[in-house]
Amino acid sequence: MLTAIWIIAALLLGLWSLGAWGLHTLLAADSAWVGDLGELVDRVPYAEVIDRWFPGWQALMHALLDLAQSTLGLLGGAAPLIVWTAWAVGATGIALVGGFLTLVVVLLRRDERRRAAA
Repeated sequence: MLTAIWIIAALLLGLWSLGAWGLHTLLAADSAWVGDLGELVDRVPYAEVIDRWFPGWQALMHALLDLAQSTLGLLGGAAPLIVWTAWAVGATGIALVGGFLTLVVVLLRRDERRRAAA
């Protein structure tokens, strides 16, 4: 059981690290690519059908793209600090959960041994 707990914890730590690497890559990249998505919003098929259900959706999408571009631009400078802090918090949480589950298993085994001896 202990082996399974720590194998799962190691896999989760690896996935967490991979996610942190991806986040760092996204935040450190130039945010100009978000501006190119505006052309795609203008060429959405069946735009008139969508506009009947959600009037002004293209203007909203352009505003959201501008917001995303400015946000990514601001976060790009602080990307290493943000990612390392988030990675450290997550890795510590994974290690603490693994340690807690190990403690639970050890205490349950002790309790079973005491019951068997009695």
